[in-house]
Amino acid sequence: MDTVKAILNQILLFFDDVGERLRRLPAKGRRRVMFLAAIFLLLVILLMILCISSCRSTGEAVTADAADDGLRTRVRGFQNGETSAQAWGEADVRLSSEAFPVSGTNGPENTWPPDDEPETGSENEPDATPDGVGEPETTPADEPDLPENTPEPGEKYVSLKKHDKSDAVTSLQNRLMELGYLDIDEPTNYFGSSTEAALILFQRQHDLKQDGIAGSETQAILFGDEAQHYCLKEGAEGEDVKALQEQLVDLGYMAEKEVDRVYGPITVAAVEAFQKRNGLHVDGLAGEKTLEMLYSDDAKVSREMQKKLDAEAAAQKKAAEPTPKPTPTKKTSSKTTAKTSGRKTPTPKPTKKATATPKKDTRIDKFIAAANSKIGCEYVLGAKGPNKFDCSGFVYWCLKQAGVGGTRLNAYGYSRKSNWKLIESIGRLKRGDILFFRSDSNKNVNHTGIYVGGGNMIDASSGNGKVVKRPLSAYWKRNFVCARRPWRD
Repeated sequence: MDTVKAILNQILLFFDDVGERLRRLPAKGRRRVMFLAAIFLLLVILLMILCISSCRSTGEAVTADAADDGLRTRVRGFQNGETSAQAWGEADVRLSSEAFPVSGTNGPENTWPPDDEPETGSENEPDATPDGVGEPETTPADEPDLPENTPEPGEKYVSLKKHDKSDAVTSLQNRLMELGYLDIDEPTNYFGSSTEAALILFQRQHDLKQDGIAGSETQAILFGDEAQHYCLKEGAEGEDVKALQEQLVDLGYMAEKEVDRVYGPITVAAVEAFQKRNGLHVDGLAGEKTLEMLYSDDAKVSREMQKKLDAEAAAQKKAAEPTPKPTPTKKTSSKTTAKTSGRKTPTPKPTKKATATPKKDTRIDKFIAAANSKIGCEYVLGAKGPNKFDCSGFVYWCLKQAGVGGTRLNAYGYSRKSNWKLIESIGRLKRGDILFFRSDSNKNVNHTGIYVGGGNMIDASSGNGKVVKRPLSAYWKRNFVCARRPWRD
């Protein structure tokens, strides 16, 4: 240690001198000298580390030699006819004084290993060591890895499950909505089926146990910075995957027989083809932008389906064109000409035409009748009938019963259908209008229902977990965005 201190003192004196010289040098020269000094300092530190390692290795070698020497002493004692206690005693003195020195002369005498413990093993087996001696030090690398989203010490989450009712449920729902796993039509603090389904989707995406219970681990990830937004990717399974596949079938990117509720290679390829056709980033993932386009009125069908639709339209147009008939020429006899010559042809009096009364669109009654027939059916995200629905799937199914075709859209997509009459005032609503709403926390359209007159609507409610008929309360009037009318006025 004295040598190391002396070296350090010399180094400090050297740097003092160098510092004085540096102040006299120009800026460019000073930078070069400082660079060389830094390299020199690193070399010195490296040399010190090597010296310390060498000293430690030497100490370990001395310990090993002392242990081997003790073992040889025991063997020689046995060979010379010494008693077991004599052989062990001599070896213990060597080990005690050389390998494991103790301070003081009045300490207890080492008796390891004890005299009454038989010797086992052979010379090829490693010597036993006392507890705590020779054990490797615990390093951070040896410690078990902790999950990245483990809550901070003292941070606790109350476990939430179905049928719970509290403000904590509201916070849970808001976070699930923010990440795109849940669409709630009305604010609620009740843990219902829709919240459970949304939580299972979140757990599925984050490789957690899919039990629909918001335990500590699930909430730690959900409220953490690395929580992922809702996105369908390869390996996912469920009703939402089935809904995605059925939409791809309607747009011509998949065959109906390929719908299997599993986001496998076929679905990935179909999503990639859709993304390429619609000018999206091609990655095979059904994220926010892909899903928004997929369920919008602007989604382009596949090239194969477009060719088929064009051919059908051309055939219908050709069939609708009337076949021109030759006009017969009427021959006038000479007698008739003689009789009518010189006479004035009477002018016919105009007849009054009765104004035709526009016929009522009977599809409206079918539309509302279909909606009434499904009151009480279960709400399931992504479902479109016949007995399970989400809000846009319910409107889609009722439109089909009324004879209105087209691909299934989401609430936002239906609200943008330009060929349906736009109703901007809630006071101008008529039976059969399709309503669109936002929420207090989300300014985009996220819910749709059917206006049935008398200030009431029928909709598939995620908050109630079923299809319900209810009045347009102050909440709905406050969050009314617009309505669309697919029927004749």
